[in-house]
Amino acid sequence: MGARLLALFLLAASFDAGAQTPAAAPVATYEDGLKTYLEGDHAGAWFVWLGLAEAGHAEAQFSMGHLYRAGEGVPRDSAIAADWFARAAAQGHGHAMLNLALMHEQGAGVARDHALAYAYAARAGRILEGENFERARSAAARIALGFQPSDAERARRLLIEMDRRQPLPARSPVRR
Repeated sequence: MGARLLALFLLAASFDAGAQTPAAAPVATYEDGLKTYLEGDHAGAWFVWLGLAEAGHAEAQFSMGHLYRAGEGVPRDSAIAADWFARAAAQGHGHAMLNLALMHEQGAGVARDHALAYAYAARAGRILEGENFERARSAAARIALGFQPSDAERARRLLIEMDRRQPLPARSPVRR
């Protein structure tokens, strides 16, 4: 872990001996974790993002999923990755939805489920733009090719339920 990051966390853990309460210390941000990650310190990024992710920060949850899926700074674990992606997806994170779609299509760390995979890919396609929109749309089309007779109706119901739980934000109909 980088010396700067270690110093930051040691400072955060220190106490003001006179007051018997934790001393005021800077709090690490998502961007601190991203900088640490880009410097190649993946375990340090995990350390920064873990607290944020547990507190409900969707981008940190997605990033935790990425670390576990890729085995960067932590042992590779698709089941843990899927759990973090699911937490971010529940908050409307499109990239997390696309990752879950691919994981359910392949059965990587989760049950293989084409209907659920399609629902995640279709929903991601409603959120993502540009190249990522095309990736989501292509994934949904590919997944639909593997449908069993009951999958299409189940996928439709799953997508309706996802929309009910987490309405999509209003946006321009123009894709970039």
